[in-house]
Amino acid sequence: MPKLSETFTVGNLEVAALSDGAPERALGGFFNGVEPADWTQALGITDPEQPMPFNFGTFLVRGGRRTVLIDSGYGPVAGTMGITGGGELLQRIEELGVGRDEIDIVVHTHLHPDHCGWNIPEEGAELTFPKAIFFVSRVELDHWEQAHLDDDERVQVSRRAMAPLKAAGRVATFDGELEVTTGLTTVPTPGHTPGHTSLLLASQGEHLLITGDAAHHPVHLEHHDWIPGVDLDPRESETSRHRLAALAVEKDAVITGGHFPILTLGKLRQVESGYQWVPA
Repeated sequence: MPKLSETFTVGNLEVAALSDGAPERALGGFFNGVEPADWTQALGITDPEQPMPFNFGTFLVRGGRRTVLIDSGYGPVAGTMGITGGGELLQRIEELGVGRDEIDIVVHTHLHPDHCGWNIPEEGAELTFPKAIFFVSRVELDHWEQAHLDDDERVQVSRRAMAPLKAAGRVATFDGELEVTTGLTTVPTPGHTPGHTSLLLASQGEHLLITGDAAHHPVHLEHHDWIPGVDLDPRESETSRHRLAALAVEKDAVITGGHFPILTLGKLRQVESGYQWVPA
């Protein structure tokens, strides 16, 4: 049974990795154009169709001046997918003793539906996190508003998730790096989407790097040119992983990601061939 929640600390901050659904799935789509024998060996399997643990995850950060949620999960639709913990993010938050109105800030790494699904529980409903300000890259928000994407179902879902927030004046956009709140800084990592953003958390000399979808699996941080088929700009995606890896080494940061099974934490070590993932 996959874990759906796990709490750890970064300095004096408490970070909870929370799942909105933990399926098992074949991961070949995240290694577009890579020889199956290469990526399966790296993952420790032999069959490229073998289901592997996956996660639709978010992170709740407490202990500073604000209570922050990083991404808002897949939303109610995940409850119809027949996956462990599907659509249960609000339950995970409640189990921590946190009320929805206690969340001050939501930061979106990007606006794919599995990252903004609980912004509103359903169309026309009240905001799920009624007192939160939602931070998203200006480039990201502008991208999803382009008219030529009107017929894309994922775009329609994401627009519905953001429209009530915009109408309520609860969306704050940013460019580049921004200290959202004390110790939490955005790291531009475009490629997966045009305005994709990772997050760097710092407290008492310790650092945590949350990759968002700049890495769907830790092996992406070793092989920057192994490109998920869902990345819109493969070259930028590779460049962003180079940047993340260098930053992780510079800060001696622990690394995790929303699609990593709970709880996956590691560090990167610089080696002659590039970078090596070391589980924490």
